Amino acid sequence: SSNSLSSRPMTWLQLIRQYDYSDAYVVLIPSAPGRHLSDSYHKFGYLKLRNAIRDWVCPHRSSESLPPPILCQVSSLGLLNEQWLHEFFSSINYSTAESFDPINAVKATTKKQKEKRLPLASRMKFVWPTMDEIRTSSVGWRGGGAVPGTINNLDGKSFLQPLFHRWSRRHSGTNNNRDPFRTARHIPHIKTYVQPSSSNGSGIDSLLLTSHNFSITAWGQVQIRDAEDASNEKILRICHWELGVFISPSTLAKKLASSGVAGNDVCMAAYPGISAGGNAVINIDCEDDEDENDNTTKVLFPLPHGVEPDPYDHNDVAWAKDRGSHLPDAFGMIPAVSQRGVK
Repeated sequence: SSNSLSSRPMTWLQLIRQYDYSDAYVVLIPSAPGRHLSDSYHKFGYLKLRNAIRDWVCPHRSSESLPPPILCQVSSLGLLNEQWLHEFFSSINYSTAESFDPINAVKATTKKQKEKRLPLASRMKFVWPTMDEIRTSSVGWRGGGAVPGTINNLDGKSFLQPLFHRWSRRHSGTNNNRDPFRTARHIPHIKTYVQPSSSNGSGIDSLLLTSHNFSITAWGQVQIRDAEDASNEKILRICHWELGVFISPSTLAKKLASSGVAGNDVCMAAYPGISAGGNAVINIDCEDDEDENDNTTKVLFPLPHGVEPDPYDHNDVAWAKDRGSHLPDAFGMIPAVSQRGVK
């Protein structure tokens, strides 16, 4: 036809427009640098993620229930502040996404207001490798280059310390997603944001696979457009290009319906591993994993760290690229000592 890909030269935009994305069962979550005004700020960053939660998760969950903490696993951590973290999680948590308005949020500046907030540890778990996990990884200390965190961003904020969880599990075993791929010694560079389900130990209410690291510059921050303007018009300021895909049981159900399979419930779960009785085939095509007994389609996702990562203990120290060590890895390498000394 006249629209075939080989019939004429096309720009990238013209090429993309040749495809029909109406049956897509993911939601794109982009970030684009700029000072986004009211007509577009809900299209980018964490405000776009909030919209996805409100559209695809909130209608299927009770806002009165307290969901499990969101799992955040990234390869770099920006310079965060506690106020922004509370606004971020109030926006993307299905129990508060409907009622919390990040555009008109009043900063909790008084002691009484701060005491009303849920502690961050009940809202998120931050999956980040320890110094020892990097040292004992398959490539030793060199693997830390894939996770370029810094001492200032990791140690400089006391509110972050209770949130840290290990990349690998402390003990091997067959129970509930303990390193299902047996790859915990490989250093992570992916970025995942996972909302576990309160109704199922391995269940997942939503999953975001993305390029967004955990930073204000990537996700955006609501600011006043002009401090001298009495209207106090708000903008969403973003500094990075990022792109992610958001998936939930309801987005997958949309795919089933568009394929002519109506009336089926969909549930998402972390891949349990072969040793736990799971199937070696990891399936994200929901049409092929249907449970004929209860009309429920179960979709397994390859989630490397499972849904119950181990918290740091008193021996664990967060990996930082500028943190020195006297311990060699299996290749005899020792990382350079930072100017701040060995910790």
